Amino acid sequence: MSNDSDTSLTPYMLIGGPILLLGAFILWPAADYIGTRGTQSLVDEADSLMPLLIAASLGTMLMLGGLYLLNSEMMANANGMNKQLLTVGSMLIIATLVMFIIGMGSNVNVINAENTEIDADNAKQTWASEADQDESQQNFFDTGSTAWAMSPVTWGIAMIIIGYVAFSSSRPDGAMGFVLPSMMAIGTAFLASPILNEPSYFDMIFPITIIFHIIIGGLLLSGNLTVPGSE
Repeated sequence: MSNDSDTSLTPYMLIGGPILLLGAFILWPAADYIGTRGTQSLVDEADSLMPLLIAASLGTMLMLGGLYLLNSEMMANANGMNKQLLTVGSMLIIATLVMFIIGMGSNVNVINAENTEIDADNAKQTWASEADQDESQQNFFDTGSTAWAMSPVTWGIAMIIIGYVAFSSSRPDGAMGFVLPSMMAIGTAFLASPILNEPSYFDMIFPITIIFHIIIGGLLLSGNLTVPGSE
């Protein structure tokens, strides 16, 4: 019987996190607008967004945490340039997580602002006027958009690094040998989304990227995939 302390959380986080995030992404009722229309879209759906934001935040932390653990397990078995690359990869994963938390926090602020009564006589925790509230909400929304802008790039490069190190550590043997190296292709396609600036492309590649994490987690959990260099 295996000791619980020897159980790896990596596959569970790579499965559970993406499922939560993908569910929130699919059920998200606010329209994908920018500027004042984007802010208004969040305001219109404020009452139903908070549970989805909580699920999305938890899913993001679990998924990127699982990716970080996978990166760390590979780093333990790597040396030389590969170890250095994975160190950079860990920094990029952390940067991606910070961007997501800031982005989701901005949406929380927009929703909380909408649910806070305006009281010109109360100087604490309220807005002086409706114009003041609207301006703050727009600033929150723009801050989130800025934080999210480069997250596909940092996330994509981290995936490319993990895929490259997996490929260089051991040449692919059979179909399972190409799973981790294929992260190079997925990561490249994902990081191209802010460059192409095409919403329909992002709506396609974002779920694919998330589902790929679930596939990796499932294969790790079933024993069909092992971390490069491990026994």
